[in-house]
Amino acid sequence: MSYGLIFILLSLAGSGVPVYGESSSDNTFDIFEPVDRSEYVLGAGDVIQMVLEGGTSEIMLLSGLGSVIQCQVSSDGMVQLSGIGQLQVRGLTIDQAETELQRLVSLYYPGTSIGIGLLQPRTVKVWVNGMVQNPGQYTLSATNRVSDLVRSAGGLSSYSSRRGSMITAQGDSTAVDLHFDRETGMPRSDPFVDGGAVVHFGLVTNPVYIVRPGIRNYNDGYQIPEVETWDHIPGETVSDLMYRIGGIDGNVDLARSMFISRSVASPVWIRGMGISTMEVFAGDTLKLVVQGNDIYVAGAVHQRGIIAYMPGAPVSAYIERAGGTLYNGSRGGTTLTRNGVEIASGDNALEMEVLPGDVIEVPYSWVARHSQEIGILATLVGITSTIIYLTR
Repeated sequence: MSYGLIFILLSLAGSGVPVYGESSSDNTFDIFEPVDRSEYVLGAGDVIQMVLEGGTSEIMLLSGLGSVIQCQVSSDGMVQLSGIGQLQVRGLTIDQAETELQRLVSLYYPGTSIGIGLLQPRTVKVWVNGMVQNPGQYTLSATNRVSDLVRSAGGLSSYSSRRGSMITAQGDSTAVDLHFDRETGMPRSDPFVDGGAVVHFGLVTNPVYIVRPGIRNYNDGYQIPEVETWDHIPGETVSDLMYRIGGIDGNVDLARSMFISRSVASPVWIRGMGISTMEVFAGDTLKLVVQGNDIYVAGAVHQRGIIAYMPGAPVSAYIERAGGTLYNGSRGGTTLTRNGVEIASGDNALEMEVLPGDVIEVPYSWVARHSQEIGILATLVGITSTIIYLTR
C-alpha cells in the first residue's frame, strides 16, 4: 500500500467521512471489505479521494489545489485537478490511475506525490439471463461481482452450468467460472459487474449431482434436501469435486455420506484412508449426510423434509409426523433407503425401525403421476361418447 493511500485513510478516519472498506449507516453503500486496487476498474460515477504530499505551496493554494481533493469521475470518464487539468481515468484500475495522476502532478509540482483511494463506488445496471431463477436487470454496486448478481437473481436454476459469460456494453466478452479453485478457495473467474453488461449462464450438458441436507423449519413445513447440478470435469476425483463445490459444512457426516457412480454406492470417506479418490463421471451423485439425529421424509406427504430422530419408531410414525400421506399418495409403495441403498419397500417398509440418516419416500399414486394422460383420455372418451350419441 502506498504512503499516499495510508494518508488518505488516516485523513478520512479523522474527518468522519465514510471510508470504502468501512460499514457506515450514513453511507449509501454497505461495504465490508476493501476493493482490489489492481483489479477494480474506474468508471463514471465513482467518487475518489486524492491526497497530495510533499508540502503545499502558495502557488498550489492560489490555483485551488488543496492537500485533500474529493471528486467524482465525470460521465466522460474524466477527473479534474484545479491548476493542473483533466485526466481520463475511465478504464484504468485504481493503481493505474494513481500512476497517471502522479505523472501529471510531477510536471507542475516536482517533489509532490499523490495518492488516491476509492471513496464511494458507482452504481451499475446489469442484465442476467439464461439458467437463473429470476432473469432480468439488476442495479448493483460496481464493487459487486457476478456471483453477487446471481444471488440477487435468486441463484442458479436446476441444470445450470457454473460457467457463463459476461458481454460488456462495448462488446467485449469475459469468461465466468463460479467453480471454486482448490488452491485459493475462491471462484475461478468472478469478475466485477460492468454497467450495461449482459451475463449469461447456459444449460449444463454433463452434470454431476450434489445432494445436500435441507434446512430445518418446524414452524413452516420442511424443505427437502437440496439437489444441485455441477459441471463434470473429466479426470476429476471425489476429493477434487468436494473442493470445487466449495467444501462442505462442518456438520456433514462424511462416514455416512455416499458417492453413487453408475448405480454403485461407495462411502465418501473411509477411516485410515481419507476422502475417496474414485474418478467422477457425468451423471454421478455425491450424497452428503448431516451429523445428528435427522430423518428425511420426501414424496407425497404434507410436510416434506427433515424430522428429528425418534428412537425405536417405525417408518409409519415418521409419515404421520410429516403430516400424513397426501390424497394422491401411495402409502403402500413407501421405500426406506439407508446409506444410499433401498433396504425395504411397501408394507414391509412401514413397520421397519428407522435409523439416523435414513430416507423415507412416499410415492405419488399412479393416477397422480399420470393425471395429464388420464385427463386427455377422459376428454377423448367424452368426445367419442358425444359423437355416438349424436349419430344415433
